[in-house]
Amino acid sequence: MKLKNIIYIIICLIIVAGIVVWKTVGFNMELQYSSRKQIELTNKTGIEISDIKKMVSEVLGNTRFIVQPVETFGNAVSIVAEDMTEEQKNSIVEKFNEKYYSENSSEESKESSDKSSDKKIDNDDIKIVSIPFTRVKDVIKPYILPGIITLVLVTMYFTIRFRRLGYKKIFAKTLIVPVVAETLMFSIIAITRIPFGRIAITLGIALYLMTIFVLTNKFENERIKILEELENNN
Repeated sequence: MKLKNIIYIIICLIIVAGIVVWKTVGFNMELQYSSRKQIELTNKTGIEISDIKKMVSEVLGNTRFIVQPVETFGNAVSIVAEDMTEEQKNSIVEKFNEKYYSENSSEESKESSDKSSDKKIDNDDIKIVSIPFTRVKDVIKPYILPGIITLVLVTMYFTIRFRRLGYKKIFAKTLIVPVVAETLMFSIIAITRIPFGRIAITLGIALYLMTIFVLTNKFENERIKILEELENNN
C-alpha cells in the first residue's frame, strides 16, 4: 500500500473519530462558552484583579475561572467559574470583606457616612448567576458567511489563473482541500479535548490561509511546468 493511501486512511479515521466524539460528548468549550456560574463584587475604593484571582484560586482550587473588571472605575469585578457552590461563594465574599472592608480601617472610623455606605458585603446580597453554554454553531456563526465568500472568490481566482491545469481539477482541489483540512483540525480538537473557542477559531483561520498558500504554490509550479513544456514543443 502506498504511503499516500495510508495517510488518506489515517485522515479518514481521525475525522470519523472526531465526529463520533462531537456527537457523543461534544467539544470541550472554553470557559466563556461553556455552562458556568458568575458572581459580581464591588466596593468604593477600587479592586486589584490579582488579589481577587488569588482569593478565588484558594477557594475553587483546580476549577477553571476567569476574573475580569466590570466597570472602568475599577471598583467592580466579575468572577466566572466552571462551577461554584454557595459555600464557595460565601468563602470568596468573606475573603473579599477581609481584604477590602477591614473592621480596623481608619477611614471608616472617621466618617460615619462612609462607614454606612462602605459596610461589608452580606453573603445573601451576592447571588450566583447560572449562564447556559453557547452552542458551537453560535460560536462559529459570525465566520460562516465571510468564510463562504472568501472560498468562492478564491475558487474563482484559481479557476481563472490556473485554467491550463483543468477547471475540474482546480475547482475540486480548491474546495475539497481546505474543507478536509478544517474538518481534520476540528476533529483533532474534539478528540484531544483542547478547549474550543477563540483560539480554535484563530487556528482555523490560520490553517485556511496556510492551505491556500500551499495550493497557490502547487498550482503555480504546475502552471510553469506546463508552459515550459509548451515552449520546448514549439
